[in-house]
Amino acid sequence: MLYKMDLLCIEANVFSVVNIRLELAKHALSKSQRKIKRRVEQRFTVAIGPAKVSQSRQRLYDQHKNRFKGFIHETLDEYLHAGFHSTVFDTQEVCVYDGDRLIAVSFFDLGERSMASLLALFDDEYRAHSLGVYTMLKEIEYGSFSGRKWYYPGYVLDQPSRFDYKLALGDMEYYTPSKRWGKYTNFDPEQTIAHGLRNAMNELQKAFETEAVTSKSWFYPYFSMGYMPLWKDRFLHMPWILELGHDLDGMCIVGFCAERKHFILTHIHPCTDEQHFINMEQAREFGDTATYLSHLMEYGTHLYEGELNGALAAIQSWLVRPDKLPPI
Repeated sequence: MLYKMDLLCIEANVFSVVNIRLELAKHALSKSQRKIKRRVEQRFTVAIGPAKVSQSRQRLYDQHKNRFKGFIHETLDEYLHAGFHSTVFDTQEVCVYDGDRLIAVSFFDLGERSMASLLALFDDEYRAHSLGVYTMLKEIEYGSFSGRKWYYPGYVLDQPSRFDYKLALGDMEYYTPSKRWGKYTNFDPEQTIAHGLRNAMNELQKAFETEAVTSKSWFYPYFSMGYMPLWKDRFLHMPWILELGHDLDGMCIVGFCAERKHFILTHIHPCTDEQHFINMEQAREFGDTATYLSHLMEYGTHLYEGELNGALAAIQSWLVRPDKLPPI
């Protein structure tokens, strides 16, 4: 199963995922990149070949797990194979050794005309050698020599973030809202889905202040489950919601649907068989139970969907319910 999300809920915010790529024929190493490459190859041994899972690779994966954002596979094998014994992907690796010790490894998938960088791991004791950058440069070199046209290093966000180091690899293109590729220098963050969602939710919060409506803000990292075809419309699909409180039908919340560009007022409740759907670890930040709604939530009774003024009117009607309890 493959799916691509347009939004990411991390760091108590909502971001747009901006996919980027590099045209290999036009890539040239910068002065600093040549320096990194030269220093690593003068001191260490480098090997490229089919991806493997081993204790030494798992050791590096374990070192990096606490830095990952979002949801985390428990083991490297699960990351690469998702629990299956085989894969349709041609996954390769770049390994860096200090003597017999594996100090860095990165994984990438090969296609006929392109390649995608998946994951880079390195030993914390060798941080000064920029091994994460080096293995990506080595992937780019491999792609150029093997005749690939495009190198996909993953994504950046619509706002400055820790992922921006990828932009230093070369002149990137980005996947535009019109589903075409364009020069990253033309990227406009105000054209992203997340920008519109953040503006809508900020407008809703200002309206609550004006009308003295009490609410509790929640960020909801499991929102992507609501986009899975098998469970569409069953699970909550909005990454940022405002809780109005509870009644006999459950928690009452309002959020903004980025696809339909509508506010939705609805009841939600915890999924009782959550463990059947979620088998990954949460990033450490999701343990902040005052910020994140970290349980899989199902939709209950829908009360309203539409424009802001209509949502505010529906909220006022809900607020007079005799069984209403305010957010804790």
